[in-house]
Amino acid sequence: MVQATRFCSLVVCFIRGYIRGMRQWILFLGAWAFWGLALGQGVPGSMTVKKGLFANGAKVVVDGVTMRPARAARHCDSCWEAQGHFAKAKRLRVWSLVIANLGVAESIVGALRIEDARAVGTAHAVMGGVFMTWAAEKEVAVRREVRQGVDAYNRCRFLEDYL
Repeated sequence: MVQATRFCSLVVCFIRGYIRGMRQWILFLGAWAFWGLALGQGVPGSMTVKKGLFANGAKVVVDGVTMRPARAARHCDSCWEAQGHFAKAKRLRVWSLVIANLGVAESIVGALRIEDARAVGTAHAVMGGVFMTWAAEKEVAVRREVRQGVDAYNRCRFLEDYL
């Protein structure tokens, strides 16, 4: 009888601990969900990189307004660091467009010339591919500069508002 009572008390302690653990787990999940919603809201006046299905990371969003890097540079007059990042992103973006168009033109010339002179057509097509690859690398640099500009702008806003 003593062993049965001891066994029952162990089972009861286990069940109480299990219920207490479940309560803590539910509280943890609730706090995690609340934190996720709070992060999704954003601080008023903060800047984020535009995300979504057709977004490529080269635009920013401030208070629901979507901006390209040039407009974002004009928006942040007080933060020279962010302004520099956005100006560089704008220059990179323009050159990326020019280089990509040059790459497309070279590829088309290569495709048209491949019937007449294979070596010349192949050379044009290769140069078109090189230009398009170079433009893609510049687009990666644009996204990096935009992200750095957003971080710099948010740091400046934090320092203005809270210090």
